[in-house]
Amino acid sequence: MTTAFFIALGCILMFDGVVMAFFAWAVHSPRFAQYRIRTPDRQRISNGRKAVNIALNAMLALSFFAFVFVYFGDNLIANESVPGVMIFGEVLASLMLYDFMYYFLHRGMHHPKVMKYVHGVHHYVRFPTSAESIFLHPAENLAGLGLLCLAISIVGPVSAVSFLIIFFIHHVANILVHSNLVLPHPAFRLFNFWAIKHDIHHGKHLNRNYASIFPFWDQMFGTYA
Repeated sequence: MTTAFFIALGCILMFDGVVMAFFAWAVHSPRFAQYRIRTPDRQRISNGRKAVNIALNAMLALSFFAFVFVYFGDNLIANESVPGVMIFGEVLASLMLYDFMYYFLHRGMHHPKVMKYVHGVHHYVRFPTSAESIFLHPAENLAGLGLLCLAISIVGPVSAVSFLIIFFIHHVANILVHSNLVLPHPAFRLFNFWAIKHDIHHGKHLNRNYASIFPFWDQMFGTYA
């Protein structure tokens, strides 16, 4: 891992912050009211408590990746460069494997005997927006990031470019599925699909749409809505 790699990683994190801030503002702005999936309702959690949880989870995630890079970096990222078709394959395989494993993690966290202890923290926010995408129990935060790194290590080690693309898609997708907005331009069709699918999980059917990125895992196991 080179200096350029960490600069690129830092740029992705800054971009994620901008995207999160924009959608968190837009969902409450009258200008975007017509594009909301659901109208914001009264929250049971104060803004201060949400801000503390989100900030702590962000720091936990950064600390987790710092630990992984120091002790397991060679298992995740290879030093040599690879052709574009290989990058595509590494990215697709890693994300598909991650989403497959995450499906079962997410579904398991919805079991009545464990829901209230971990994943219930995330669902305590009745109207999640992009900012609440990381309003989580710390154990869930670490479990999700751990699955991502496990998937990459199984497929890889992948190239540095592949890792950055995987990291970017994973984080942006998690922000956008919680955006609660459906934007009219065709360029946002995939983002809108993610947002609608995940809003159904939060708002109507807690036992549906467990997968994060690919819908066919839910279709395969009978939990698609």
